[in-house]
Amino acid sequence: MAEEKALVGDDGAFYTGKLGSTEYEGDGSKTLHVLVGGSGATSGGEGFYVITAKAASNSFFPEKAKVGELYPALGTEVLVAGDKLKKLSLTHVADCTGWQLDITQSEIEVTRLVDKFKKYRLGKKDASGTVNSIMTLGVSDEADGMIAKTIKTFRRKISGETTTVTITDVANEPVYFLGFVNKTDVAGETEAFIFGQVYLFNVKLGGSTGNAQSFDSSMRLTGQDPVFYSLDIPGLTS
Repeated sequence: MAEEKALVGDDGAFYTGKLGSTEYEGDGSKTLHVLVGGSGATSGGEGFYVITAKAASNSFFPEKAKVGELYPALGTEVLVAGDKLKKLSLTHVADCTGWQLDITQSEIEVTRLVDKFKKYRLGKKDASGTVNSIMTLGVSDEADGMIAKTIKTFRRKISGETTTVTITDVANEPVYFLGFVNKTDVAGETEAFIFGQVYLFNVKLGGSTGNAQSFDSSMRLTGQDPVFYSLDIPGLTS
């Protein structure tokens, strides 16, 4: 039985993800380690993937797993022909101080004249969230930081005698996110997070004396519906 753990804010973390261009397809014999790392590989296939296709029959993926959802792989999985996935490259949002996702559901009144009490049916779910951050140079102003998601950026970097200028236009593109309520890599513990695809927007520039330059970014769901994951971290094997 897994150990019960009351979570606190410091257990959490927030990551964004970009989908790799390489698509891995199973053949019924090779492990994911081998598909990713080549013949004889015993590591390298572990990580987070997005399912891009499921075999028409006898798919390795669970029946209720949908195309577009995350699959957290150990690397020892053997996919069948027709099973396909792409690896998700994660970026820790290092200027994040907290996050939250609020999930609500509308209610539709269906009361009739003969009813003594009001009656309801549930409607569509909705979700909105915030990512709390502190303006951090070297993080917030990078090409994948929150500023670049809001306004055009001009970045000049100097390394020795080399000067590099990067100009980034605003790209209002959705990103994958993993919002961890418990981030751990300790064997025997349980890692837990919510996965989805969102738009991240809004940033506040400026500050006042005696206070951190903090800001809240908004997020709204798009694409695949979110899924909550709870993963036991495997122990070492001899």
